Amino acid sequence: MKLRIKEVANRNNTSLSELAKKINIDKTTLSRYNTGTVIPPLNKLQLIADFFKCEVSELLPVGPGFAHFYDQNGAWQGIRRI
Repeated sequence: MKLRIKEVANRNNTSLSELAKKINIDKTTLSRYNTGTVIPPLNKLQLIADFFKCEVSELLPVGPGFAHFYDQNGAWQGIRRI
C-alpha cells in the first residue's frame, strides 16, 4: 500500500530527510513506508501524523471513486466520494 507521506510532506514544505530526522527513523525506512515496500506499524504512522499535525487517514491512499480534499488554504478537509 503506497502511502501519501511525501505528498503531505511537500504540502508542509518538509523533505523526507527532515521528517526522518525529526521522528528518529532511518530515511530509507521512511521511503519504503511511502512507496509501500514496507508497511509501517501504526505507532510509526501516528508519529508521522503527529509531526504534521494531521490525521493518520490523510497519509493513507484512497480507493477508486474517492479523493482527498483540501480547502483554498491547503487545509485537509477529509476523504470524499467523487
